[in-house]
Amino acid sequence: MVIEKNVWITERFFDNHYKRKFLSCILNRRFFVSEDLMKIITAWLLILLGTVSCTGLPKINPANPSTIPEIHKRCSDVFLEGKWQFTHLIEFTMPGNKKSFVMGITVISPEEKKIESVIMTIEGFVFLDAYYDQKVVINRGIPPFDSIDFARGMMDDIKLMFFKPEGSLIASGTSGDGSHVCRYKNDVGRVVDIIKNNGCDWEIRQYSPDGTLIKIVKADQCKILAGSSNQIGFPGRIKLASRGIKGYALEFELKEAKRLIKD
Repeated sequence: MVIEKNVWITERFFDNHYKRKFLSCILNRRFFVSEDLMKIITAWLLILLGTVSCTGLPKINPANPSTIPEIHKRCSDVFLEGKWQFTHLIEFTMPGNKKSFVMGITVISPEEKKIESVIMTIEGFVFLDAYYDQKVVINRGIPPFDSIDFARGMMDDIKLMFFKPEGSLIASGTSGDGSHVCRYKNDVGRVVDIIKNNGCDWEIRQYSPDGTLIKIVKADQCKILAGSSNQIGFPGRIKLASRGIKGYALEFELKEAKRLIKD
Protein backbone atom coordinates (compact mmCIF):
# COMPACT_ATOMS: atom_id res chain seq x y z
CA MET A 1 0.00 0.00 0.00
CA VAL A 2 1.44 3.38 -1.03
CA ILE A 3 1.26 6.49 1.15
CA GLU A 4 3.09 9.01 -1.16
CA LYS A 5 5.22 8.11 -4.07
CA ASN A 6 8.40 7.39 -2.12
CA VAL A 7 7.04 6.04 1.15
CA TRP A 8 6.08 2.37 1.44
CA ILE A 9 4.71 0.35 4.34
CA THR A 10 6.85 -2.77 4.71
CA GLU A 11 8.21 -4.78 7.57
CA ARG A 12 11.05 -2.24 7.67
CA PHE A 13 8.48 0.37 8.75
CA PHE A 14 9.10 -0.77 12.27
CA ASP A 15 12.77 0.23 12.05
CA ASN A 16 13.53 3.55 13.63
CA HIS A 17 14.51 5.09 10.29
CA TYR A 18 11.11 4.46 8.76
CA LYS A 19 9.29 5.47 11.95
CA ARG A 20 10.97 8.87 11.79
CA LYS A 21 10.22 9.20 8.08
CA PHE A 22 6.53 8.32 8.55
CA LEU A 23 6.14 10.75 11.47
CA SER A 24 7.87 13.44 9.43
CA CYS A 25 5.34 12.99 6.65
CA ILE A 26 2.47 13.40 9.09
CA LEU A 27 3.95 16.45 10.81
CA ASN A 28 4.65 18.10 7.47
CA ARG A 29 1.09 17.32 6.30
CA ARG A 30 2.35 15.18 3.43
CA PHE A 31 0.21 12.16 4.38
CA PHE A 32 -2.23 11.47 1.54
CA VAL A 33 -5.07 9.01 1.11
CA SER A 34 -6.30 8.03 -2.30
CA GLU A 35 -9.63 9.42 -3.47
CA ASP A 36 -11.18 5.96 -3.65
CA LEU A 37 -10.08 5.13 -0.12
CA MET A 38 -11.45 8.44 1.15
CA LYS A 39 -14.83 7.65 -0.41
CA ILE A 40 -14.88 4.26 1.33
CA ILE A 41 -13.96 5.82 4.69
CA THR A 42 -16.61 8.56 4.27
CA ALA A 43 -19.31 6.02 3.40
CA TRP A 44 -18.36 3.85 6.37
CA LEU A 45 -18.56 6.82 8.75
CA LEU A 46 -21.96 7.83 7.41
CA ILE A 47 -23.26 4.30 7.87
CA LEU A 48 -21.84 4.16 11.40
CA LEU A 49 -23.32 7.52 12.41
CA GLY A 50 -26.66 6.60 10.86
CA THR A 51 -26.71 3.33 12.77
CA VAL A 52 -25.98 5.07 16.08
CA SER A 53 -28.68 7.70 15.59
CA CYS A 54 -31.30 5.24 14.37
CA THR A 55 -30.76 2.56 17.00
CA GLY A 56 -30.49 4.86 20.03
CA LEU A 57 -34.16 4.39 20.93
CA PRO A 58 -35.58 0.89 21.35
CA LYS A 59 -38.07 -0.24 18.77
CA ILE A 60 -41.75 -0.12 19.68
CA ASN A 61 -43.79 -2.82 17.97
CA PRO A 62 -47.08 -1.55 16.48
CA ALA A 63 -50.21 -2.63 18.31
CA ASN A 64 -53.70 -3.36 17.04
CA PRO A 65 -55.51 0.03 16.91
CA SER A 66 -58.31 -1.38 19.04
CA THR A 67 -55.84 -1.99 21.91
CA ILE A 68 -54.26 1.49 21.89
CA PRO A 69 -56.71 3.00 24.46
CA GLU A 70 -55.97 0.13 26.86
CA ILE A 71 -52.22 0.64 26.40
CA HIS A 72 -52.58 4.34 27.20
CA LYS A 73 -54.62 3.51 30.29
CA ARG A 74 -52.00 1.04 31.53
CA CYS A 75 -49.27 3.63 31.07
CA SER A 76 -51.36 6.20 32.98
CA ASP A 77 -51.87 3.70 35.83
CA VAL A 78 -48.18 4.16 36.68
CA PHE A 79 -48.95 7.62 38.07
CA LEU A 80 -51.16 8.54 41.01
CA GLU A 81 -53.79 11.25 40.93
CA GLY A 82 -54.34 13.79 43.70
CA LYS A 83 -52.05 14.97 46.48
CA TRP A 84 -49.93 12.38 48.29
CA GLN A 85 -47.32 12.20 51.00
CA PHE A 86 -44.75 9.39 50.93
CA THR A 87 -42.17 8.32 53.46
CA HIS A 88 -39.30 6.29 52.04
CA LEU A 89 -36.13 4.74 53.33
CA ILE A 90 -33.63 5.78 50.65
CA GLU A 91 -30.38 4.02 49.87
CA PHE A 92 -27.83 6.19 48.02
CA THR A 93 -25.11 4.52 45.96
CA MET A 94 -22.49 6.93 44.65
CA PRO A 95 -19.45 6.38 42.37
CA GLY A 96 -17.01 4.01 44.04
CA ASN A 97 -19.94 1.96 45.41
CA LYS A 98 -20.21 4.25 48.46
CA LYS A 99 -23.57 3.77 50.14
CA SER A 100 -25.59 5.66 52.72
CA PHE A 101 -29.15 5.59 54.06
CA VAL A 102 -31.50 8.51 54.66
CA MET A 103 -35.21 9.05 55.18
CA GLY A 104 -37.21 11.01 52.65
CA ILE A 105 -40.61 12.62 53.06
CA THR A 106 -42.10 13.71 49.75
CA VAL A 107 -45.37 15.48 49.04
CA ILE A 108 -46.47 15.47 45.41
CA SER A 109 -49.34 17.15 43.63
CA PRO A 110 -49.11 16.00 39.99
CA GLU A 111 -52.01 18.13 38.72
CA GLU A 112 -50.46 21.28 40.17
CA LYS A 113 -46.89 20.20 39.35
CA LYS A 114 -45.78 20.86 42.93
CA ILE A 115 -43.31 18.97 45.11
CA GLU A 116 -42.22 19.29 48.73
CA SER A 117 -39.27 17.21 49.88
CA VAL A 118 -37.40 16.70 53.13
CA ILE A 119 -34.25 14.57 53.40
CA MET A 120 -33.08 13.60 56.89
CA THR A 121 -31.06 11.09 58.83
CA ILE A 122 -32.67 7.99 60.28
CA GLU A 123 -32.65 9.83 63.61
CA GLY A 124 -34.56 12.80 62.16
CA PHE A 125 -31.84 15.42 61.54
CA VAL A 126 -32.88 17.42 58.45
CA PHE A 127 -30.27 17.76 55.69
CA LEU A 128 -32.51 19.39 53.11
CA ASP A 129 -35.95 20.98 53.07
CA ALA A 130 -36.96 22.19 49.60
CA TYR A 131 -39.97 22.59 47.35
CA TYR A 132 -40.73 22.92 43.68
CA ASP A 133 -43.40 25.19 42.20
CA GLN A 134 -42.24 26.34 38.76
CA LYS A 135 -38.78 26.72 40.31
CA VAL A 136 -36.73 25.09 43.09
CA VAL A 137 -36.54 26.83 46.47
CA ILE A 138 -34.40 25.62 49.39
CA ASN A 139 -35.90 26.32 52.82
CA ARG A 140 -33.03 24.71 54.66
CA GLY A 141 -29.89 22.94 53.54
CA ILE A 142 -26.80 21.55 55.27
CA PRO A 143 -23.67 21.35 53.06
CA PRO A 144 -23.38 19.68 50.60
CA PHE A 145 -27.17 19.32 50.41
CA ASP A 146 -27.62 23.12 50.27
CA SER A 147 -26.51 23.16 46.63
CA ILE A 148 -29.21 24.38 44.26
CA ASP A 149 -27.89 21.95 41.63
CA PHE A 150 -28.37 19.05 44.04
CA ALA A 151 -31.90 20.23 44.86
CA ARG A 152 -32.77 20.59 41.15
CA GLY A 153 -31.43 17.12 40.43
CA MET A 154 -33.48 15.69 43.28
CA MET A 155 -36.65 17.39 42.00
CA ASP A 156 -35.96 16.12 38.48
CA ASP A 157 -35.73 12.56 39.84
CA ILE A 158 -38.99 12.95 41.77
CA LYS A 159 -40.78 14.32 38.70
CA LEU A 160 -39.47 11.44 36.60
CA MET A 161 -40.79 8.90 39.12
CA PHE A 162 -44.16 10.42 40.01
CA PHE A 163 -45.30 12.82 37.25
CA LYS A 164 -46.55 11.98 33.79
CA PRO A 165 -43.91 12.95 31.22
CA GLU A 166 -44.02 16.42 29.73
CA GLY A 167 -44.47 16.78 25.99
CA SER A 168 -46.44 14.83 23.43
CA LEU A 169 -47.26 11.14 23.21
CA ILE A 170 -45.53 10.22 19.94
CA ALA A 171 -45.76 6.42 19.91
CA SER A 172 -47.33 3.49 21.71
CA GLY A 173 -47.30 -0.25 21.30
CA THR A 174 -45.43 -3.18 22.79
CA SER A 175 -41.82 -4.04 23.52
CA GLY A 176 -40.01 -7.21 22.52
CA ASP A 177 -41.21 -9.03 25.66
CA GLY A 178 -44.84 -7.95 25.17
CA SER A 179 -44.88 -5.10 27.73
CA HIS A 180 -46.98 -2.05 26.93
CA VAL A 181 -44.95 1.04 25.95
CA CYS A 182 -45.86 4.72 25.67
CA ARG A 183 -43.25 7.13 24.32
CA TYR A 184 -43.26 10.86 25.06
CA LYS A 185 -41.09 13.62 23.60
CA ASN A 186 -40.77 17.13 25.01
CA ASP A 187 -39.98 20.45 23.34
CA VAL A 188 -36.19 20.05 23.63
CA GLY A 189 -36.21 16.54 22.15
CA ARG A 190 -35.82 14.54 25.35
CA VAL A 191 -37.67 11.21 25.22
CA VAL A 192 -39.32 9.23 28.02
CA ASP A 193 -40.58 5.67 27.62
CA ILE A 194 -43.19 4.30 30.04
CA ILE A 195 -42.96 0.49 30.05
CA LYS A 196 -45.84 -1.21 31.85
CA ASN A 197 -45.69 -4.85 32.88
CA ASN A 198 -48.13 -6.75 35.07
CA GLY A 199 -49.46 -5.24 38.28
CA CYS A 200 -47.30 -2.39 39.55
CA ASP A 201 -44.15 -3.63 37.88
CA TRP A 202 -43.15 -0.82 35.55
CA GLU A 203 -40.14 0.91 34.11
CA ILE A 204 -39.38 4.46 32.98
CA ARG A 205 -36.48 5.19 30.63
CA GLN A 206 -35.28 8.70 29.88
CA TYR A 207 -33.21 9.47 26.77
CA SER A 208 -31.30 12.53 25.63
CA PRO A 209 -32.21 14.12 22.26
CA ASP A 210 -29.48 12.05 20.57
CA GLY A 211 -30.95 8.79 21.90
CA THR A 212 -28.52 8.22 24.77
CA LEU A 213 -30.05 6.50 27.79
CA ILE A 214 -29.81 8.90 30.76
CA LYS A 215 -31.87 7.40 33.58
CA ILE A 216 -33.76 4.21 34.35
CA VAL A 217 -36.51 3.85 36.96
CA LYS A 218 -37.75 0.38 37.91
CA ALA A 219 -40.61 -0.39 40.27
CA ASP A 220 -41.99 -3.55 41.88
CA GLN A 221 -43.44 -5.00 45.11
CA CYS A 222 -47.08 -3.90 44.82
CA LYS A 223 -48.94 -2.23 47.66
CA ILE A 224 -52.57 -1.16 47.47
CA LEU A 225 -52.89 2.40 48.79
CA ALA A 226 -56.08 3.48 50.55
CA GLY A 227 -57.68 6.44 48.81
CA SER A 228 -56.08 5.70 45.44
CA SER A 229 -58.10 5.32 42.28
CA ASN A 230 -55.33 3.04 41.04
CA GLN A 231 -56.43 -0.40 42.24
CA ILE A 232 -53.55 -2.14 40.47
CA GLY A 233 -51.24 -1.11 43.29
CA PHE A 234 -48.35 1.21 43.97
CA PRO A 235 -44.74 0.01 44.12
CA GLY A 236 -43.25 -0.72 47.52
CA ARG A 237 -39.81 -0.36 45.98
CA ILE A 238 -38.50 2.01 43.31
CA LYS A 239 -34.97 1.92 41.93
CA LEU A 240 -33.47 4.82 39.98
CA ALA A 241 -30.13 4.68 38.17
CA SER A 242 -28.47 7.67 36.54
CA ARG A 243 -25.93 6.94 33.79
CA GLY A 244 -22.70 8.76 33.04
CA ILE A 245 -19.42 9.68 34.71
CA LYS A 246 -21.21 11.09 37.75
CA GLY A 247 -23.74 8.29 37.81
CA TYR A 248 -25.55 7.29 40.98
CA ALA A 249 -28.26 4.90 42.12
CA LEU A 250 -31.18 5.35 44.50
CA GLU A 251 -33.45 2.73 46.01
CA PHE A 252 -36.69 3.88 47.63
CA GLU A 253 -38.40 1.53 50.09
CA LEU A 254 -41.93 2.71 50.81
CA LYS A 255 -42.71 3.04 54.53
CA GLU A 256 -45.91 5.08 54.46
CA ALA A 257 -48.29 6.68 51.95
CA LYS A 258 -51.04 9.16 52.77
CA ARG A 259 -53.69 10.75 50.58
CA LEU A 260 -53.84 14.45 51.42
CA ILE A 261 -56.56 17.04 50.93
CA LYS A 262 -55.53 19.78 48.55
CA ASP A 263 -55.16 23.27 50.01
